Order: sequence, then structure tokens, then C-alpha cells
Amino acid sequence: MERVGDLAAAIRLARQAFQLADSRHDTENAAAANVALAFAYIRLGMYSEARSLCNAVLEFSDAESPARVDALLQLGTVAAETDNLDEAEDHYRQAIDLSRRIGDERSTIRGLHDLSSGVYMPRGQFALSLAADEEALKIVERCGFSELAWGPLTTTSYNYWLMGQHEQAQKTLILVRAAVARGSVGEGYWLAIHGQLALEAGEFKEAEEYFVKTRTNAEASGVAEVHFIARIGFARLCRIKGDAAAALAWANDSYTIVNRIGYRHLQGVALIERGWAAWALGNVVAAQSDFETAHQLLAPLHLDYDLARLAILRAALFQSKQQPEARDAWREAVERVTRGGFEFLLEQDRALALPLIAAYQGDADRSLGAATASLIEGLLRLPPPPLKVVTLGKFEVTSGQRPVDRSGLRQRKAGELFMILVLAPTHSMAADQVIEILWPEREPEAAQSFLHQATSGLRRALEPELPEKFPSRYMTVEEGQISLNIPGGSQIDFEEFEAACRNHEWEKSLALYSGDFLPNYLYSDWSVLQRQRLSYQYQQALLNQAETCMRCGEFRQALDACEQVLALEPWQEKAALLGMTACLENGDRATARRIYQRLEKSLKEELDIEPQAELQKLYRSI
Repeated sequence: MERVGDLAAAIRLARQAFQLADSRHDTENAAAANVALAFAYIRLGMYSEARSLCNAVLEFSDAESPARVDALLQLGTVAAETDNLDEAEDHYRQAIDLSRRIGDERSTIRGLHDLSSGVYMPRGQFALSLAADEEALKIVERCGFSELAWGPLTTTSYNYWLMGQHEQAQKTLILVRAAVARGSVGEGYWLAIHGQLALEAGEFKEAEEYFVKTRTNAEASGVAEVHFIARIGFARLCRIKGDAAAALAWANDSYTIVNRIGYRHLQGVALIERGWAAWALGNVVAAQSDFETAHQLLAPLHLDYDLARLAILRAALFQSKQQPEARDAWREAVERVTRGGFEFLLEQDRALALPLIAAYQGDADRSLGAATASLIEGLLRLPPPPLKVVTLGKFEVTSGQRPVDRSGLRQRKAGELFMILVLAPTHSMAADQVIEILWPEREPEAAQSFLHQATSGLRRALEPELPEKFPSRYMTVEEGQISLNIPGGSQIDFEEFEAACRNHEWEKSLALYSGDFLPNYLYSDWSVLQRQRLSYQYQQALLNQAETCMRCGEFRQALDACEQVLALEPWQEKAALLGMTACLENGDRATARRIYQRLEKSLKEELDIEPQAELQKLYRSI
């Protein structure tokens, strides 16, 4: 009942089990019932009741009983969510040691997962968290306990999301979906992580749908943490969309939930989000108050990941108001990011972090300046957000979740430079080659100036928040060579189209081809050959699709494909032959005649030749 989210039934059954066991003086099963009841209480945020039950179990259970292991696990969770992560770690390790000693593999799995999700992940010890869950999953696989896989898999996907490794998170969520029951608490977490990933990708409508479903799941189960993650998701969504008032309301609601039950870590997370929303509304006093309270909650628990995030926020807030506290706040942020290996936070909050790095990298305090400069090296080691490049039917570029400003690409030939590099075999060209393509008539000195303007314009378009003289992770200009870095996970539509054609995936290729290649640059010589080549491949895909339709007896669809080809190339004889045949199969002789006559006229006017013999013969037969 607990697994499918029916906590009321779980509590009722646990109490009945305890009464039965107690009436028979069955201490082992009475202990097991109390632990089950404690677990349900924890789900509802009833920590003091859960702690009392588990302490009672430790008093009367056998020293090496499974119930004792379970009681230690629940005490660990209560400590993790309310009091002390060190105490939680101690309880979890005791439980793991005891479960291994008595051969209780199921409890070992749970202990490793609880250590991962309750201690390592909140601290930001992501490598340890991933390793603990990986060990738990190996036991799951070895012993065939598939019903226990969802917990370690869920935490693994959450870790990847926190670290900004979204592709890995998505892959893991596929495994989570197969492991969680419909309507269960596990599904609530699955929905919430999907919502956060959609939000990171800029898919706001999809993110909202996931958060709505998360809230529905929480209302069905009553689990306080699921209620919280649904509301904090809405708060982030509204803040990123620019609706700070709604973000503040959701953040306040999420704080109310976890404040009521005393979950200190999540109280701190809610206060960070609430302070951010207040700052967006211009209420700096409220923002500073929430950030300070969050710090007081999180610091004693040594929640280093959230403390690093908070330090960056506080430094950015103080810096924006030119307050003297900015320097010390930034010093704390640098120390926490460096010590925890949280450089990826600089990527996730670039708009906040990069101006701070620019402000302090040459600081009079040499130690602070050097530490700040080292963050640049760490940031450069991180892959930039993947690019999504749309060239068929229109020209659009997206960096991560941010659309690249079209006007920026139009200025100073920045967009043309970008596409020339995309088309280059290694995404790299000599500067002289670029000049020859874009400014062939210009004097060398003027051409070099235009090239500098184009590279600067492209750099700003791809990374508008990048301070002056900061190296770009997308583009390098060194020793007369200009190179574009296409990050892993990037999507370039014409490359996907060509791959689909090579694999004979005709429906996919036709869906990808939304129009001519780069219609904005129809009269640019460098784009002509690629446009013609893609158009030819599109025609071949249409013809192959038409042949497939003919074999399946779908003559109307075959004719439509042929008509599309003939609209692009009126003298395409294969399209005319297939189209006429499709018409005849449908008994439409008049349309077949018109296709031939249009073809005959086009060939005569454009090429001064007659249709091939096979077509003439078919026409005479009609």
C-alpha cells in the first residue's frame, strides 16, 4: 500500500499487524509492524512519532533481527530530514553493516540507497551518491529484487539533473519508468524530474504538464516531499518565465509545507527559491532575509551543494546593489564551488556567476583574484550547452534552453560565419578562406576588420552574458584558424535529414525537411551547392516514398509525393511516370494526361528535348 501511495491503508494495516503480533507475544513481527508504521509516518512528515516507534523497536528487538535493521534505517531518515546528516550517516552505516552480517540483501539495498539519497546527495557528494546507488543496483540485479530498483534509479537520475548532465538523466528516467508503479510515490518523483528537465530545455508547456501531474500524484498519496517538489517546480517555472509574483506564491507554499513538518533541508531550498523570487520583484530586503535564514538552516547540516548555490546568489545580490558584503559573499562562493567541485553551478547560473568572475578576477586581493581566475579554467573544462540548429525552411539557433538572438546573427555576417563553420568538414576554416567566401572584393585590411567584427558578433550571439575578453567555449580564433565547437548532444537538422536518407527512413526524412536550406541566404554563393544537394535528396526521398506507397496500394499518397517533386522540378521524368501510373491505378486518366502534357511542355521549353520513350508509350496508351 505504501509503494502505490495509499498511506492511509498502509498505516491501518501496520496497526492491525502490530495488534495481532502483540496479542500473540510475537516480538519480531510486532517490531516489523512498528517499523512499517514508522515508515508511513515519515512519508507524511510525522517525524517525532516515527522516531518514538523506531527507538522502541531497538529496545525490544533481537540484536541481529531484520526489524532492527529497518529501525536503524528509519532513524537515519528522520535524522537526515530534521536534525543531523552525520547522525543519519551513522544510522545508515550501522544498518548496512548489520544487514550484511545477517545476510539481509533487501535491507542492504535500502541502506545503500538511503545513504545515497539522504546523506551524499544533499551534501553534494555526487560521486559517492552515484557509487552507492550503483552498488545497490548490482545487488538488485544479482538477487532479482526488481521491485527495489526504482529508488536507486530515481536518485541517480536526480543526481544527473543536479549536475547538469541532462542526457544521462533522461536515459536513467527511462529505466525509472519501467520500475515504478502507476500512481506510486516513485512515479511522483519520476514526473517531477521530467518536469525539471523540460524546464531546463525551455519546454515550458511540457514542464507545467509534468508539475501538474506531480501535484496530482502528491494529492493522491499525501506524501509531503512530493507536495514540495511539485510546488518548488512551479516556483522555478514561473521565475524562469518571468512571472516573479507567481513564483513567490509557489515558493511560499512549498516553504509552508516543509516548515510544518520540520524538514530542514527542504526549508532551506524553499527559502532560496522564495528569496530569488523576491529579488526578481525588487524586494531586496525580503530576499536578503530569506537567504540569511536559508544559510542558518543549511550550514549546520553541511549541505555544501545548496550552500554553494546560495553563496553565488548572495554575492550576486550584494554586487547588484554595490553593497560591501559582496566581496566576502563572493569569497565564500569561490571557496564552496572549488572545494565541492561544483563548477557546473557556474554554467547553470551563468547570468549571475560570470559578471562576478569578471569583477573579481583581477582583484587587489591577490588570493581572491587568483581563486576567481581558477574558476574560469574550471568553467572552460565544462562542455557548453548543446546547440540546436534549424536550417530547413528557416534559420534558428538555440543554445541549451536559450534561443540565440536572430538580430545578433544577422549583424556583421555573424550568422553566415556560423553556418560556413557548421558546413566545414571539421567545423574549422582558415581565416583567409572565410574572407575569400564572405568578403572577396574587400581590401585585406578592411576584410580583416570585417572578420573581427563577425567573430565578435558571433561570440556575443552565442554567449551574450560572456564578459569582454573571456574565452568562448563555442568558438576559437587561433593562429589564423577559426573553429566552431559543436557540443555533444547538439542537433543540426540537415545532418539528421541526410542521416535519415542514408538509412532509407523516408517518413522521418520527409518530416525533417521543412523547406529550402537557409532561405535567408538564397543569394549567398556559399549556400547554393548545399541547398541544391539537399533539395535533390528531398526529391529522392519523395520518389522512394512514392514507390513504397505504390507497393502498398496507397495510390493517392503516391501521387501526392510525385506532385511535390514535380512542383520543385517540373521535368522530373521518374516522378511523372510514377504519378501517371498512380492515376491510372485510381482510374484517373485525365490527371495522368495532364501530368504528361506539363512534363512535355517543361522539357521542350527548358531543355529542348522530348520525354523518354517509356513515358511517350504510356501517354499513347492513355
